[in-house]
Amino acid sequence: MRPARHTRRARTWPAAAGIALLAGSLAACGGDAEDTASTSNDGPASVASGNLATALKPLNAYPVPTEKLDKAGSIAGKTIFYVPITKQAPQFTTTEKTLAAAVKAAGLRLQVCDGKGTPTEIGGCIGQATDAKAAAIIADAIPYGLAANGFDAAQKAGIPVVISNQVPDPAHPASKTLTWIPVPGTEQQTRIFDWIAADAKGKANILVNQSSDGPSPAAYVTGGEAALKKSCPDCKLTVNKVTSSNFALVPSSTSAALLKDPSINYVDAQFEQYLQPTQGGVQQTSRTDIKVVTGSASLGGLKALKSGSLAAATAQAAAFQGWVDTDAALRLIVGQPVPEYNIPTRLFTKDNIGDVKLTEEAELSGEWFGPATYTDDFKKLWGVA
Repeated sequence: MRPARHTRRARTWPAAAGIALLAGSLAACGGDAEDTASTSNDGPASVASGNLATALKPLNAYPVPTEKLDKAGSIAGKTIFYVPITKQAPQFTTTEKTLAAAVKAAGLRLQVCDGKGTPTEIGGCIGQATDAKAAAIIADAIPYGLAANGFDAAQKAGIPVVISNQVPDPAHPASKTLTWIPVPGTEQQTRIFDWIAADAKGKANILVNQSSDGPSPAAYVTGGEAALKKSCPDCKLTVNKVTSSNFALVPSSTSAALLKDPSINYVDAQFEQYLQPTQGGVQQTSRTDIKVVTGSASLGGLKALKSGSLAAATAQAAAFQGWVDTDAALRLIVGQPVPEYNIPTRLFTKDNIGDVKLTEEAELSGEWFGPATYTDDFKKLWGVA
C-alpha cells in the first residue's frame, strides 16, 4: 500500500462514469440477476495467487497526512453531524465510534442521525444538521443525488459536507464546502475475486449479491470483474442486485439465482450487512458445496471466518476512516485544503485469521490493518496531542 498523496488533484473515475443514479436506486431489486461471463484470455490464475501474499498482510504504518491543521482552537465546542446511509451495516458502527473519539479529541461534539436506507430519512437527517447550524456534515455511503437538495442547502448555509464511501460524482466536484473520501471498494472486490480464482484453480462460477444503493457498489464490482477477467478467464460472474431498504428479499433472490444456475459454487455478499440473509438463501437450496465470502467485514464476519462458516473476507480500516473523516471535516471548517487519503484494506482467510485478535477493542483500535499509532499522529496534526 503506497502512502497517500498529500496534495489534492483532479481525479477521474472511469468505472463510474457511465452509471446513472436512478431515482429508485433504493427500491427493492431482489431477484434481478444478470449474467456477465468472463471472456478474456489474458492472464492465468497464477496472477491472482501472486497478489494474495500482499493482500493478507497488515501495513507497516498507516498513511496519515502530514499537513498540520491551522486554527483548530477556533472551532472547539461545535457539533459535527454523522449521517450513515443505514446503521444496519456493522462497518458504520465502527466508524461512528471512532468518529466520536476523534471529534472529542479535537474538542468538538458528534451528533449521529441514521439515514435508514431511504431518501426521506436521509434528507431529514441532513435538514436536521442544517437547522442545527452544524459545523460540518459527514455523510457515509450516501450518493449526492440521493439527497442533492439537502446537500445543496447545507453548503449554501455555509456548512461543509464530507461524503465518504462513495465514488465521487462528477456533477458535484470537490470544492471549499464539499469533499469526497473515496474508499477502496474496487480493491476489496478485486482481492476477494483473486482469492476465489486461486482457490478454484482458475475455474469458478460466482454469484455476487451486489448492493443497488447508489452507483458506487456497481462500480466496485465492475472494477473487480475487470481484474477477474485477467486472473481467471474461465470464471463466470452473475450479479444479483440487493438493497438495504428491503433485506427480506435477499434470501429468496439468492436461492432463486442458485437454483437457476446450479453450477454456481461461490457466493459473494458484497457487504457484510448482506451476509446473514445471503447465507440464508444458500441454506434454502440445501447445498453444502458453496463457499460464501464477503466484503466490508467487521468483527462478526471475521468470527464467522474463524468458525468456518465463511470462506474468506475483505475489510477496510473503518476505525482509521473515522479519524480520516474527522480530519477532512476539520480542514473544511477552517478553510484549509483537504489532502488525499488512502483507506487500507486487507484480505482475511484461514491462512491469517489465527493471527488476528477478534475483539471489539482490536477492531476499534485499527490494529487488524497496521500499527494503532495513527490516533496520536492525527492529534499531533491537530495540535491537541
